Amino acid sequence: MTAACREPCCSVAPRFTVADLFERGFRRMREAPLAIEGGTIADADGNAARFSIEVDDGKLADARFRASACTTLIAYCEAISELLPGFGVDVVAQLTANELVAALPGVPALKQDRAVLAIAAFRAALRAAIQREHIEIPSSSWPGLSRPSTP
Repeated sequence: MTAACREPCCSVAPRFTVADLFERGFRRMREAPLAIEGGTIADADGNAARFSIEVDDGKLADARFRASACTTLIAYCEAISELLPGFGVDVVAQLTANELVAALPGVPALKQDRAVLAIAAFRAALRAAIQREHIEIPSSSWPGLSRPSTP
């Protein structure tokens, strides 16, 4: 008798669980940050997150993060890092905390506010990318994300 394969291509069980995302996220946090870094965003409970990203031709190529030792926060940050690469900056800017919560069922209501923190940290990195790379996105995508106008 052999153990079932746990790879996403073979597994019948979904691998988008808090435990799986935490495990992969914990490993991702050990990787060196990418060139474009956003500021650290913290909440009143002492949780904090910071994303670094790589943008190529207006698309998110990669995302990494550092987060405080909260299993739920790490899982939400890892979900962002896994779901969004390959999409245009205008598309990834539209991800909301509610959508992130819906994508990761099983998180207790008391901890779902970590999704807001993860989204805020990710958007800080997007702002840095837009300013650094001079990326233009439609203001309808997310008004707070557009590049500041120059006088």
